[in-house]
Amino acid sequence: MSFYDNGVTGHRGDPQHFPQNTLPGFEAAIKLGCDWVETDMHLTRDGRVVISHDHHTRAQADKFLVIKENDFSDLRKLNMATRFNIEHDDRPPFFEAMPSLEETLELFRSQDKVRLSLQPKAPGTVAAAAKIIRDMKFPEEMLGFNDGNLAFMCEAKETCPDSTIFYDICNTDQLEINLADAQKYGFRYLVANENFLRQEDVDRILGAGFLPGVWNINNPGEMDRFIAMGVKRFYTDYPAVLMKKLGLIK
Repeated sequence: MSFYDNGVTGHRGDPQHFPQNTLPGFEAAIKLGCDWVETDMHLTRDGRVVISHDHHTRAQADKFLVIKENDFSDLRKLNMATRFNIEHDDRPPFFEAMPSLEETLELFRSQDKVRLSLQPKAPGTVAAAAKIIRDMKFPEEMLGFNDGNLAFMCEAKETCPDSTIFYDICNTDQLEINLADAQKYGFRYLVANENFLRQEDVDRILGAGFLPGVWNINNPGEMDRFIAMGVKRFYTDYPAVLMKKLGLIK
């Protein structure tokens, strides 16, 4: 496979134009040409892996449910576009169900340029996701995992050894330890929060043979600043804005 390699990760899809963590948002990020799309996983009461950032549905849906306390069939009845509809009342409202991991993998398998990074948000999620990935024979080279939980990332690398690991270190006050862990466990990227990543951190990460990333970068001026610093990976809610800055789209 010949994947895109432009450093632009659509954070939860393309939430500028579609509800976050929904299939239309993922499709939009794929059509834009992001090289990676990042999303989040939780486990339902009946053991299904679903796509959602929060462990509950209050922020995005039309009803409050705790994911681990409800079955997949109940969660599927919710409209995960509710908040988006309110914030974009100039557009016709629409319904979007909470995606399953299987649906998400099928979408990404339908093309061969954009890769998918999964963030496990709860214990047991990596193992459940790995089983689905194996059962579906989803190509691991199209797959990544990202999180700041070292145990989760080690489990992901062990169960899906050909996947890419984005180690979310948040701040850089223990960068030497983080670099040592990345070296030990075979990670590829170290991704820091935009409020903590400094030029000397970028230089140190690059010098150690890893790729520096930043999350979650949405301000156009800050995009320019981190581009100038030599950051190689950008998580953003505004992938189209960043891609224009990088000359990838008009």
